[in-house]
Amino acid sequence: MLPRVVSTAVNLTRAEEGLIILQEEGDLYLRATHRFNGPEIAPQHTLTQDPIAERVLQSGRPVMLKRETRLSTGNLVQSLLYLPVLQPGGGTVGVLGVINRQRQGEFTESQLFTLSAIADYTAIAVENARLFSEVEREQHRLRSIMQRATEAVLITDEREGLLLWSRTAAEAFAIPDDAAGKPFLDVLHHAQLRELFHQALEGLDSPKGEIILPGGRVMNAQITSVSHLGRVIVMQDITQMKELDRIKTEFVQTVSHDLRTPLTTIQGYVMLLDRAGPLNEMQRAFVHKALNSLADITDLITDLLDLGRIEAEYDMPMTDLQLGQLLQDIEEQYRPQAQKADLTLQLTLPPTSLCVRGNAYRLQQALGKIVDNAIRYNRPGGEVALEVQDQGEHILIRIRDTGFGIPLADQAHIFERFYRVITPETESIRGVGLGLTIVKSIIEHHRGRIWVESVIDQGSCFSILLPKCL
Repeated sequence: MLPRVVSTAVNLTRAEEGLIILQEEGDLYLRATHRFNGPEIAPQHTLTQDPIAERVLQSGRPVMLKRETRLSTGNLVQSLLYLPVLQPGGGTVGVLGVINRQRQGEFTESQLFTLSAIADYTAIAVENARLFSEVEREQHRLRSIMQRATEAVLITDEREGLLLWSRTAAEAFAIPDDAAGKPFLDVLHHAQLRELFHQALEGLDSPKGEIILPGGRVMNAQITSVSHLGRVIVMQDITQMKELDRIKTEFVQTVSHDLRTPLTTIQGYVMLLDRAGPLNEMQRAFVHKALNSLADITDLITDLLDLGRIEAEYDMPMTDLQLGQLLQDIEEQYRPQAQKADLTLQLTLPPTSLCVRGNAYRLQQALGKIVDNAIRYNRPGGEVALEVQDQGEHILIRIRDTGFGIPLADQAHIFERFYRVITPETESIRGVGLGLTIVKSIIEHHRGRIWVESVIDQGSCFSILLPKCL
């Protein structure tokens, strides 16, 4: 680019020579030269000293010599015209010059005006070259990072073309070397990864899921949309973690199952104690506490076994079902409990069809647990409201209550296993801390999302977003 600019300047002014000098980190470098009617010379990068060029750089104004002059370098010139190359936004970055060493005749104001336009173009060319160089340098750094990344990383452009990928991704998905620029879905043929990518195309925010590779390796994948860039897919190998989780789950299920029989026996004998003879008030209190503790342990075992079945997707067939009818069944099921607690339970449904693909038993279980919590963690005279909104491709369910509220510090942890919010108002309420874990697992297995908003002493709102039937 720069040699062509110099060539144009020489040809327009019919000067004997032309040059471009750029300032880089305080030094002057000759970047391009050209002789009249001579061959085009490749770009240069030669350190140089030129006092006139330095004067132009400092002043930001052109210099025109109209008579024979001997420069400080010892060279004799008949005429010379140097113009500043002004960076867009201010600052002089270089000099565009034309020189006559032997030919008589000075440069004119008209030529000065013409070269000024060329100098402006040169500034744009220099800035573009600088930006291009920076982009290439950053891309090289990014490629180096990607090649060394242990995660499988895929980056697409705004047109969903494959832009960059890590070596781990190339090995996992057999990505060819010439895949750059090709449509993502034309290059990647893994069914689970394509399904996740389709979710991103449909507008789902940061979809994530597990990708099972040939050979049994398991990757945890998440797609993030980046404005004005495209999408970034990051996948971590969680094969070892999944195996540890499987071993732990098997252990918990085995222990839980083996505990059920003796617990049932103990519970039965404790309930028969009053038949062996009359109990005094203290003995009845002890029996009551024992039965409550046995109920807590039984609930814990039931929830652990249930959670294992859900995470393993055991006996969880999916069908198209009407969410409206399911919510009406939940309202009918929990209305007596709400009335006993002196609460108002209200369901609001839109007039449109609410078809979702899911498992009716598990969805009713998940929504029922939230309603049950909204009733138990509430105050007499309060209310529980179920609201449903049709949002096009998704259905939004909100379950609001006027209860105690959840402290902000606890809200990020309430879906974790065995996590309970303990406050003076809630410490007497029975629970094992697995209910919301089960709810979150069920919703995520339905390709949905759940989150909470809560204010102390005002209540909580659990929101569930589920995709509609295709």
